[in-house]
Amino acid sequence: MNENENYEEFEMSKEEEEHLNKVDEITKIFNTNLPSFIRRFQEDAVKVSFKNDIPAALSCFVLLGQIVKDFVQIPNGRSIEDSRVHFCQIQTSGSGKSTLWNFVGPVSKRLFEKINDPTNNIHVMDYNIPIGTDEDDNNEYGVKKFDVMSTTEYTDAALIGGFEEIFADVPVKDNAGNLIKVNENGGELRYRDNMTDEQTTEYNNAHTKTKRELTWVREAGLLEGSGIAHWDEFEYSGIFKQSQNKEQAIVYLNTLMNTLAGESWVISKKLKRGEMMECFCERSILAMTYPPEKLVKVVANKGVLQRMILFIWDVPEPILDKMRRMQILKAGELEEIDQPIDEFADEFFEIYQCVKERFEEVGKDPLKTMKFTKDFTQTLMLEYETMQEFIQDTAPAVRKIASNFTTRMLKILIKMAVLCSIAEAKFISNKQKRFIVSGRNVRQAGNIVRQCYNTLVLWLERSLKVSRRTGTQTQSPNEQMFLETIKGFKKDNEGFFSKKEVIKELQKSMARATIHRLFGKYKTKNMFEENKVGRSVYLKLKEEKK
Repeated sequence: MNENENYEEFEMSKEEEEHLNKVDEITKIFNTNLPSFIRRFQEDAVKVSFKNDIPAALSCFVLLGQIVKDFVQIPNGRSIEDSRVHFCQIQTSGSGKSTLWNFVGPVSKRLFEKINDPTNNIHVMDYNIPIGTDEDDNNEYGVKKFDVMSTTEYTDAALIGGFEEIFADVPVKDNAGNLIKVNENGGELRYRDNMTDEQTTEYNNAHTKTKRELTWVREAGLLEGSGIAHWDEFEYSGIFKQSQNKEQAIVYLNTLMNTLAGESWVISKKLKRGEMMECFCERSILAMTYPPEKLVKVVANKGVLQRMILFIWDVPEPILDKMRRMQILKAGELEEIDQPIDEFADEFFEIYQCVKERFEEVGKDPLKTMKFTKDFTQTLMLEYETMQEFIQDTAPAVRKIASNFTTRMLKILIKMAVLCSIAEAKFISNKQKRFIVSGRNVRQAGNIVRQCYNTLVLWLERSLKVSRRTGTQTQSPNEQMFLETIKGFKKDNEGFFSKKEVIKELQKSMARATIHRLFGKYKTKNMFEENKVGRSVYLKLKEEKK
């Protein structure tokens, strides 16, 4: 987009202008430090999706992590992580989310076509998804296929698949389990150990005898396979508002995001009819949504969002105004933008081939694909300390929610540092210096992860304050911490707790005056049941009354 078009500038407040300048400054820093391939991808993406630098870069990481998942595993203490990055963009409507997918989507599809192309002969065998019964279908079902799963309306059953009862021709076997075959004259041929060469040839060339019977046929669900699971309207996924048809969505998404190094990522469900259904989903999630209702509650309580890297941006009105004016100026005109879809698909494919070659060089051991320098751990510790410092002065409720994300964000940071090293590998002529993850790669990834973490914390602070002003949420951060502490405090068999002891615990995170004010507030609302033993006071929330 041409930023030099003439239009009337929307008036910004001083606070909004300072915030926007800070975002622009941070964006320039991480843009400069990114590997050249990711930076070029990002630059072309924002030509069609104004101001979406961070989501564009993260979309590139999602694609990179997906295509190398079969060749790279990342040691992390006693656990092993795969390379997949799952990303959710939560952003104001009309701010370029769908427009960004109009660039990322075609690149993904073209890339997957190249990986799937049998003439390239670079397939990875898939030993999870069952092989077809038809011999001609073995290659089709025996290799991993990459594609984009993108749908708005579906049911739980459609996501994981199931079994369909149909009449089919099934092979007939004798008591020993050998196939019975039929010759040209209709005579039955049975396998024997003492057959002559002529009889063996006749048996092998004959048709298998079949009978028609009712059988169960496995039908894969939408999630099964490799590639991208894309939601352009993630608000309807069942995460934010569960429905009868999508009641298991959170369980399914949580499961598929487990590490591929093990079996905990396989989604299984016992169906009413048929066998146990297993869905083998190795996809990476790329989701986009406007901030739905009850988002704070979902962010705080649903683990599914904590497993993803979130970018939450309440786009300022001046930016939205600028976007709208740009759109108006282009109304009635056909603007042709030369999007280098094939160029980036080719480069992603070259990275895929480069990593596969490295994987084969190390004996097809995914744990040996990458090496780590000494300053990798040191730099990672600095990034963690920076995150901790950022939330030190926040309200207790905000700090508690943000802390729930910290462990997951560190894992994502490690993955993205690995992917930065991978993105640079094909540009390094000396093969001995490729696939080495250094502190510099951690800093490259850290600039993005830190920005996502910071925007999450700032959004939580603003959302809690705004909710109190609008009346959509009656509890302040201190009230939330007050009630959470009481609910989690040790109680007797009747549910009573010591007022004196809980005050001691609350004083660790808030002022004594605030504590007494909150006790008085809830006592006025008649929300406590009181029991005195001598001079000691014991209380119980009436909502916990048995």
